[in-house]
Amino acid sequence: MFRLTLEKTLNHLINTNNIDTEGLNNKIIGLSVDEFNLKLLFMFTNSRVFVMEMQDQQNINVDIKLNKTAFLSLFKGASFEELIENDEIEINGSVKTAQQLADLIALASIDVEELVSHYTGDIIAHQLGKSIKLVKGKANSDKVNIVETLKNDLTTLIVAPSRSRFFNNKTH
Repeated sequence: MFRLTLEKTLNHLINTNNIDTEGLNNKIIGLSVDEFNLKLLFMFTNSRVFVMEMQDQQNINVDIKLNKTAFLSLFKGASFEELIENDEIEINGSVKTAQQLADLIALASIDVEELVSHYTGDIIAHQLGKSIKLVKGKANSDKVNIVETLKNDLTTLIVAPSRSRFFNNKTH
């Protein structure tokens, strides 16, 4: 679900804001965050990005490895150079290409709730946004698995909304 949401968000941004992705055309970028067991491939073709799960080391132009803090920082618009200086990111390949992807991901931090609401409706999108904010607040704790927490919160919200912590006013 995350992969598809990220792909749709990035393509929506590219289309609505006329973002020039020509420098990324025909590039394949691998991005992995071991703490989340997240391994994605970003393939750029004809001003469109395709986000897929990376199976094994495939033929890629740039391989980017991040820790969880750096990954979340990208969505908050963190400076790519700062992440490199703090040794939170490892790049094998073109740093310029990696920077272009980081800039695109930073743009994706605009209103994810708005994009998701087109597919799920306003109530679920708003609750998902609340869940993301809650998880980001706990992101510094090593005890929290962000992907699992998001998945569990969303599943509870869809299957049994009355049991969701969002309707019990426990989280704001």
